[in-house]
Parts: sequence; structure tokens; C-alpha cells
Amino acid sequence: MSRLTHLALALLVVSSPALAQGKARLSFDDAVRSIEGRLEPAEARPGQTVTFKLAVKLNPGWYTYPTVQTGMGFAESRNTIQLPDAGDLIFVERVSDPPGSKTKSSTSGSFAYYTDELTWEVKAVVSPRATPGEKKVRLKTFTIIVCNEETGNCLLPKKVPVEATFRISGSPVEVEPKYAEAVSKAVATPNGPPTPKPPPPSAKQLPKEDVAPDKADTPTAAPAESKAVAHRLSANRDYAADMKAVLDQLPPPTSREGGLWRFLAAAVGFGIITIFTPCVFPMIPITVSIFLKQSQKEGSNPITHALIYAATIVVILSVAALTLLSTFSRLAVDPYMNVLLGALFVVLALSLFGLFEITLPSSLATATSDRASKGGYVGTVFMAISFTIVSFTCVAPFLGGFSTMATSGSFSFLELCLGALAFAIAFASPFFLLALFPSLIKKLPKSGDWMNMIKVTMGFLELAAALKFFRTAELRWVTPPEFFTYDAVLAAWVAILVAMAFYLLGIFKMKHDHEEHDHVGPFRIMFALVSLGLAVYLTPALFGNGARERNRPAGTVYAWIDAFLLPEPSAAEVVGGELPWSADLRRALDDARAKGGRVFVDFTGVTCSNCKLNEREVFTKPEVKEQFKQYTLVQLYTDTIPDVFYDSAPGIDRQKADASVNFNFEKNSFGEEQLPLYVILKPEPTGKTTVVGVYEEGKINNEAKFIEFLKNGLK
Repeated sequence: MSRLTHLALALLVVSSPALAQGKARLSFDDAVRSIEGRLEPAEARPGQTVTFKLAVKLNPGWYTYPTVQTGMGFAESRNTIQLPDAGDLIFVERVSDPPGSKTKSSTSGSFAYYTDELTWEVKAVVSPRATPGEKKVRLKTFTIIVCNEETGNCLLPKKVPVEATFRISGSPVEVEPKYAEAVSKAVATPNGPPTPKPPPPSAKQLPKEDVAPDKADTPTAAPAESKAVAHRLSANRDYAADMKAVLDQLPPPTSREGGLWRFLAAAVGFGIITIFTPCVFPMIPITVSIFLKQSQKEGSNPITHALIYAATIVVILSVAALTLLSTFSRLAVDPYMNVLLGALFVVLALSLFGLFEITLPSSLATATSDRASKGGYVGTVFMAISFTIVSFTCVAPFLGGFSTMATSGSFSFLELCLGALAFAIAFASPFFLLALFPSLIKKLPKSGDWMNMIKVTMGFLELAAALKFFRTAELRWVTPPEFFTYDAVLAAWVAILVAMAFYLLGIFKMKHDHEEHDHVGPFRIMFALVSLGLAVYLTPALFGNGARERNRPAGTVYAWIDAFLLPEPSAAEVVGGELPWSADLRRALDDARAKGGRVFVDFTGVTCSNCKLNEREVFTKPEVKEQFKQYTLVQLYTDTIPDVFYDSAPGIDRQKADASVNFNFEKNSFGEEQLPLYVILKPEPTGKTTVVGVYEEGKINNEAKFIEFLKNGLK
């Protein structure tokens, strides 16, 4: 360890206590004095109207939010209250925020907040069928965000259990007329319907006629909603049953050309590129020389050994590739898998930087070494197994990149098998070919400093990929994220690009680099300039105020990176800005059927990069928006449905469950799992629905072709 490293560690150790003492850690207990739920009156008769009160008291210097934000840019700065289902107590009103809020403005917009004390009040009716005695009512969810006025820092949202105790006694009384219908429905339904919940935050008020909530689903009429959403999902409907009804209207899925030859060509390309990685390329002459030595033994056939060696690699890689290809579409959006992949890529990056070497466990290494040293066909098989496992450090990123292609096309299981086999054969082919023609080894470039350069460069790229995995995982858990924010990850990427450029220019070296560099070659200079130029190009995007005021460098490169990083969109951008997207396909089809129109369905995802790219770069074009005006527009999220598409705060479990319904609907109705997928539907007067067209491109590369697709859908 260098003196500089020792000095840095010493300074860190000395300064850490001082930093800890200089800034006290903010805690929830310091911010909140009390949170209490109570019913007034505390004793009531069956049928009597009562008031549920949720009282929050904050300590001086702290503030919290309402359940609905009406300002621009702070849609997610809100608390969440979910009322319980009907039981002994039937809630007959939505949650409404109390008066007395304050407003704070900034360059990013404005938001409402409360200080000191606030109390939410909701009317409820004691069920006419309730039995006498002590009762408890507990909120489904109360999630509160508290922030410090001095620093402006907010604590992570905290779920607080809230319940109130009341007594039911006396003879029943008549329910107030204005609540009679809601109570009657609740009493007639086993367990009662779910209670109405607060509307989602608003960023732009629309006239009441722009929102048409299903009155049969809610005890009271919904207030005017916000954003350009044609139909929101009702908390009281069985979404799975609705989508099943739509599926019954559609014809069975038909097989479509999924670009099999392009898919196989990509598989071969990824397999060949992987050969030239630092973990694989140096092993080619070593393994071939082993085959040649074995050929000197009497009765030994080097071609047979080479064939067995290559076949073993093909089998192992084919199984691994097929497993990843067949499950990647769901694994790619699973938060736990993304955390695991992020951690794996960090480990791989550190290994490529030379911190440690990834080797087989000693017991397995000993076993395979012993088997391989015995020679023969069994030894060749074990030698291939050892090599395949060790080379995973460099193979994994390219195998993951190839697997991404499976989500952008419709491929059968047999086609996926062919793709996996093509990847593995391309990877293993040099070992067999060089065994047949060993003189070709002399023409291969010798591994040296250029190989170390590739190894370290791959380490930088894998570290950048790890940050993307961590961000994707946090987006599935918390929106907007707290740690791996868009700005934080983009800043880290800029720093990685600068560090990679400095390394390529020879400003610093890694431990496995040669001690002396006589010169920096032209290729290193070229790649260094590309890396440094990209860092400079992305830097302006780190500045600006909020998502709407962010400096956005022009060009396709930033558009792709912006989409790949999954930016936190503003509330208006979540639903496509001015475009009136719906989340309720059943009702959209009914509307289109009534007026003889068409329905454009966008299968998308919160964590889908190509979806974001198309929505920002293509859907906003005037020509496309003009065509969209002639359609009923529907967005079906297949990972997590944003809460803006609901008529009340649904909870993350409901959002994921409904998204899973959409995923299965896409697969069962169109035989697809790719994102994005664009479909045009024509509802027929007979009650059936015709599939007019399915757009094959995931990322829209040809805008004219997409516009023509929209025009043809109206014919």
C-alpha cells in the first residue's frame, strides 16, 4: 500500500469522529412528538355518523406534507393514508387535507406543507349490523414524510401504525340520508367494498368532464382530478377480471417474425467479441499447446481432445445462456436480482482492476486440477469446466448484453435454444480451429499491455453498469429514489469516464500494468479522447433545477443515456404530458367501440429504457401527436403501475400485482414479453376486438415507419 493511501486512511480515521460530532444525525423521534388516531364521539350507536381523526404533532423546526400536492415538480412530496375496508365502521368520505397549509416556492416549483400540528378528519358510519362492545379500527397504511426546516433534508418515508378504540352501544339509529347508499352497499357486500382513498397528487388541474370515475365503484363522486389521464383504475374493481374479459374479446395470438436471423447473428457476434476479452484470449494458446502436447502421446488424437474441450464449453455456456435468455425479461425488473447483479458487477470490476483474482474454490480447483492432470478425455472435460467458470468474469457482461436482445423480440423456446447454442459455438470455435491448424497461433497478437488496458477498461464499464442495476432496484422500491438518484448515478458515470480517460492516457497505472510506458499508442489516445469527450458532453446535464429545468444536451447519445438511466420524470411526464393516456383498457375499448374508434396500447415499464426513449423522443413529435389524437390511448405497465393512474393511493403491492396482470395479458394475448410493444386494436360492434397491427420495433429507429403504422391503423 502506498504512502498516499496510508495518509488518506489516517486522515479519514482522524476526521470521522469530528464530522460525526459536528453534525447531529436527524431522527424520526426528534421530529415527531405524537401521532394519534381517535374517534369522536368515542361511543356511538349502530348507524350513527362519527369522525375519525388522525392527529400529528411535530416538534419545532420540522414540517410534513399533505396527501395531495397541487404544485408543479413536487408530486411525490406527500403523505399517504389508506383507510380500512368496511367492517364495524364504514368510511363514507375520502381523505381530505386539513386547512392551514403553508406554501413554499423554489425554482423547481411550489409545494404545500404543515408545521406544528395538523389533523385529518374523515366521516364514517357505524355499521347498522355492528354488535355492541369495545371495537378497534386500524388504518391500512399511514406513511409520513418529515423534513427539517433548517437543512431542508427529509427523512425516509415512515409507515406508522395508527388505530383508534371506540365503543358501540345503544339501539340503532337511522343512517344520514347522504350516506345511506354507501352504507347500504357496504352492508350488502361481504366484508364491504374497499373504502375510498385520497386522489393522487395533482400537477395540473383539468375540468371535471375530463375525468370520468366509475360512480358505481365509489360511494361518493370523485373530485376533479389532475393530469391528462382519460381513465384511472378504480380501487373497487377486480382488475384481473377486467383484463380477463378483454382477453376473451381478442383472437388467439399468432406467431410473428421475430428477426430470428438477426438474433442468431447477434449471438455469434457477442460470442466472437467475448473471445478477445482479457479472461479468454490469453487462454487460447495455452489450451491449444496442451492439446499439442497430448498429441505426442501414443494413441492420442488432438482433434478429438479439441472437439471434446469445445463441446464441453458449448454445453455449459448454452445451458447458462438459455437459462438467462428465458428468464431475463422478468429478472431484469426484479429489484432483488438487480441488487445481486449490481454487487456481482462491483466484484467483477474490482477483480479486473487487480484487487484480487477470481479463482475456483480450493476444493473444486484441486478436484478439477487432479482430473485434468490425469489427461485423457475426462481430464479434457474438467479442464474445459475450469476454464469456463474462471472466464465468467469477462463472459458475464457480454452474455447479459446478448440476453437483453431476447426482450426486444418474440422468440420461441426453440429459437432461444438456437441463440444460446450460436453464442456458445462462436465462443468455443477458436479452440477447435486452432487445434486443427496450430500454425495459426503464431499469427495471433501476443497478450501484453494492450490486454491489461482492455481488462481495466472493462472494469470501469462494469462499475458503471453496477450503478445502473442499483438504481433500477431502488426505483422499484422507492419513487423517487433516495440514494441512487439520477443525478448521483450520472455524476458517478462522468467521474468514471474521466478516470478511464486518465488511465488510458497513462496518468496512473494499475498493479498488473507494466511499470514503464515508453509511449501511449494512437488507439489509447483515441479511446481516451472519446471517454473524456463523453464526460464533458454529459456534464451540463448535472446542472439545472428539477426534471423540467434540467440542461439536456442535444443529440441521440444523451437521449439514449437519459433513457437508459431511467430519469425521475415530473408528474406531467409520467402520463405522457398532454397526451390523454388511460390505464383502463376495458373502459377504453368500450369508449372506442361506442364511437367506432381505435385503441393504441403501449406496453411499457417504469424500468424500461427504450420505453422512456420512445416516449421522450418520438411521442413528443408533432406528427406523432397528431396521429395519437385519433386514438384512444392506453399505457399498460408490466413492472409497477404508477400511482398517478389510480383514482386513489393503491399501495405498492396493488401496483405490482396489477402490473403482473398486464405482463400476463401481453404474453397471453400477443405471445410477447418484449418492452416496449405497441398494438392497435379495433373494438367491433359484436363485442369482439380485432388486432389491427403490432409494431415490431422495440426502440423506434424509423419514425416515418412508426407514423405510417399509426396511419394504417386508422384505415
